[in-house]
Amino acid sequence: MTRNTRTAIVAALCFVLLAGAVTLIPIPFVAWSPGVTYNLLGAQGGEPAVQVSGAETSPTDGQLLLSTVAATKSDSHLTLPEALANYLLPFHNVMPRDWIYPVGMSASELTQQSADEMDTSQRNATVAALRAAHIPVQENAVIDSVSSGGPAYELLQAGDVIDTVNGKIVSAASDVTNIIKDVSIGDTIEFGITRNGAVMKVQVTTQASASDRSVPRAGMTLRDGYQYLPQVQFTIDPDIDQPRDGLVLALAVYELVSPTDLAQGRTIAATGTIDPSGTVGATSGVEEKLRSAERGGATVFLVPAVNCSETQQVKTSLDLVKVNKLDDAITSLESLARGDMNGVPRC
Repeated sequence: MTRNTRTAIVAALCFVLLAGAVTLIPIPFVAWSPGVTYNLLGAQGGEPAVQVSGAETSPTDGQLLLSTVAATKSDSHLTLPEALANYLLPFHNVMPRDWIYPVGMSASELTQQSADEMDTSQRNATVAALRAAHIPVQENAVIDSVSSGGPAYELLQAGDVIDTVNGKIVSAASDVTNIIKDVSIGDTIEFGITRNGAVMKVQVTTQASASDRSVPRAGMTLRDGYQYLPQVQFTIDPDIDQPRDGLVLALAVYELVSPTDLAQGRTIAATGTIDPSGTVGATSGVEEKLRSAERGGATVFLVPAVNCSETQQVKTSLDLVKVNKLDDAITSLESLARGDMNGVPRC
C-alpha cells in the first residue's frame, strides 16, 4: 500500500467520523412547527376538556380550538441535519434553545415551572370569563408560601386567605404588603384568615429583612386570589402550551356559563395570554398556531393586537380578528355571527 493510498484512507475515515459527529452531536437550537388542535368544547381522553359545576351551563354545537406548536422537548436535542431540515420546510422555525428553555434549569424544573404557569393561566382565564358573564368574583389576598424558620412559620400556611390585617379589610396582595411595610420591626401583626372554611386570627411578630435590615418582614409570599361559586375543571394534556393561550380557555368557559352562543356552529381558534381583568397579551408561535388552526378547520382566528404585525405577510383563508380584551373577542364573534362585518377590527 502506497503512502498516498494510506493518506487517502485516513482522510476518508476522518471525513466519515466528522460527518457522523455532525449528524449526532446536538446543537443549542430548537425547532417549532404547527402542532395539533384541541376542541375545548369537546372531550379529551373521554372527559370534557372544560367542565363547569355550580352554575347553569348552555349547550353549543360549535368548536373552540386550542391550536398548538410542536416544539423540541426540553429533555430532547436537535442535530444539525434536523435543524437544517426544519429551517427549509415551510411554516417551520429554528431558534436558539435558551430563547425557549432558560439556561441552568433541569427538565424537571422546567416541567414544574410550566405546570405552575398553566395553573395561573387557567385561573386567570376562569376569572376573566366569569366576570365577562357577570358572575360574582371576590378578589382576596392568598398566602403563596411561608419561609421556613421565618416569623410566620407554623402560624400561617400556603393557601390561607387573608381577610384582614390589624383589623383592616384587605382584598389584594398589595394591600397586605403595604400594611406590613408601614409597621416597625418587632411589631405584632394580627391576620384575620380563612383556612379550609374556618375563620381564625393569627398573630405574627415581624423581623428585619435579611436584604434590608430597616424593612420589616412576616416571612411569606402572597398572590392575588379569587373566590367564586362555579367550579371549573380543565382536562387538557399538560404538554400543551397553555400559558400563552389563556384567551381561548376564557372563551370556552364563557361559552359554557353564558346564555350567549358564541360559536353558533362555527369552528373558531384563538391565541394570546389573558389576565384576570380580561386583558389579552402577546403570545409566541403565532404563524405555527395559525397553520394549526387552518388544519383544524377553523374559519376565524383571534389574534392579540400586539401580535398582528406577525400576520401581515402570511397568506391565509382565516378571518384574522384583532383583540385587546376578552370583551373585544366576545363582541367581534357576536357581530360576525350576525353577519355584521363592519366595525370588527382585523389584523
